[in-house]
Amino acid sequence: MPKPSKQSKADNPRGFIEDISDASDASASSDPMASREGSPPGFTQEALFKHISDIVSQEGRRTQKMLDDSLAKLEYGLNAKVDNIIKRIDEIATVTDSLVARQSEAETRISALEDDIAPLKVKLAEFEKLNTALSEKVTDLEGRSRRDNIRILNLKESVEGSDPIQFFESFIPKLLDLSVPTIAIDRAHRGSGALVAGRPRPVIVKIHRSRDVTTILSTARRRGQLSFEDQSIRIVPDISPIVRAARRAFNPICAELIKKDIRFQMIFPAVLVFKMNGVQKSFKDPKEAKKFLGR
Repeated sequence: MPKPSKQSKADNPRGFIEDISDASDASASSDPMASREGSPPGFTQEALFKHISDIVSQEGRRTQKMLDDSLAKLEYGLNAKVDNIIKRIDEIATVTDSLVARQSEAETRISALEDDIAPLKVKLAEFEKLNTALSEKVTDLEGRSRRDNIRILNLKESVEGSDPIQFFESFIPKLLDLSVPTIAIDRAHRGSGALVAGRPRPVIVKIHRSRDVTTILSTARRRGQLSFEDQSIRIVPDISPIVRAARRAFNPICAELIKKDIRFQMIFPAVLVFKMNGVQKSFKDPKEAKKFLGR
């Protein structure tokens, strides 16, 4: 049968203290001198317990004070950091509130502007449409005002003298070998612009009768090369710069038609007309004409 284990002295402080007390009593009884000089009188077991208890209490209070001081310092530091964090959070919240308010105000203003712009877009579209119509009318009116005009290009300067109307009334029939000796002319003048050496300014002539304009232009096209005083000249319709630019945009298309031996004509203001495979085609936009020929 196993023997019961003995509790160590370290595990039983009271037994340890009783052993010390017994040893002290034994030593005192065996040594009278030690009893008189070693321990103070009245140092009993209860006194020892009380003394140790006081020491433990003191150490406990000191340890508790140290813990309290450490916790107080820790709490102070944490409170300071938390206060800083809360302050920063408050600042961020203030800035955020300001941004939210500004964003809300901006959205309100944008919405108001969109509401204001909506009718303006409609008006702008109407004005653009009106502007296009008015531009076409102006172009048409300018073309009508020029339809009785012809331009004589590359004619030497000053050959017309001081009376250009009288000069051109007889000059044009002679140049084109017309059946009439003279043609009625309302006005005749050189084009505006700086005089450049070797480049005579064009002559603009307003013919009195529209049928004479048709006769002059058709005869000039039929005759092809015209010359005066050993200098090649041309007679062409007087068209506005806008119409001239619009017609010039068709030049690559016209060159391609010439290569394909396709006859074409330009109708006022700038409409290209030609026949392909027996079907007549007309184009106002050079891009559409190029796309058609490229198929």
